[in-house]
Amino acid sequence: MKLKNYVLISLVTGAAVLAQGPPPGGRGFGMGGPGPGFGPHGGKVVAGAPYKANVSMTRVETLADGNTIQQTATGTVARDSQGRTYSLETSNGGPLGQTGPVTRIAIFDPVAGYMYEINTTEKTATRRAVHVPSASSMASGKNGGHWKGGPEAAAAMKTDLGTSVIAGVSATGTKTTHTLAAGAIGNSGPIVSTSETWYSPELQIVVSSKHSDPRAGEMTYTLSNIERSEPSAALFQVPSGYTVTDAPKGGRGFGPPPPPQE
Repeated sequence: MKLKNYVLISLVTGAAVLAQGPPPGGRGFGMGGPGPGFGPHGGKVVAGAPYKANVSMTRVETLADGNTIQQTATGTVARDSQGRTYSLETSNGGPLGQTGPVTRIAIFDPVAGYMYEINTTEKTATRRAVHVPSASSMASGKNGGHWKGGPEAAAAMKTDLGTSVIAGVSATGTKTTHTLAAGAIGNSGPIVSTSETWYSPELQIVVSSKHSDPRAGEMTYTLSNIERSEPSAALFQVPSGYTVTDAPKGGRGFGPPPPPQE
């Protein structure tokens, strides 16, 4: 069983790598969704709040005949005081892990303004310059966004779950229930999905979440062993001896769609 190793360093996978948490359900599997890496497109850069933690994610899908499909991913995430982010993910099962575990590492350096894709087996790095959104553009919504209209738009109801200590940090909880009306996508009856998210305002990260959707199954995401000290600077650097080349211009960036913003 061959273990594939990739390092992905990007705005997509690093600008807020897990700073806002995992993706909504129904978009594939992996720490950050169907694409490589953990983080979002256009995510915010969080400075002055360093941390390092273990991360785990599980998705269980129940088929119509009662059969179940389970996929898991575990790893490590970190962020330094300047907003650089690091993530390591090992996936088991799913499209990426059909022939064995697949390990991916993501790092983004907003100070240098680069993202990299590194193959640790071949000791190579592909570099791509990135634009880091300003705080004003993020606040004004001028940094893009996601279309939420159309026939699949679902009515949402939010419930405040209060405050709790999770993995040693204070987090606020929110439960969101989305109801897709009958007939919206040819469904004979309403489709109801729920998301429960626990967010640390101090660290600006999601520390725990659970999403349930009858179309995609149940997905859980958890941080553990959170350390509040400055991570090793080596985590956020391309290893010495690696060959660095520039990526072709154009095309989609590395990684998956963005996780929910808090």
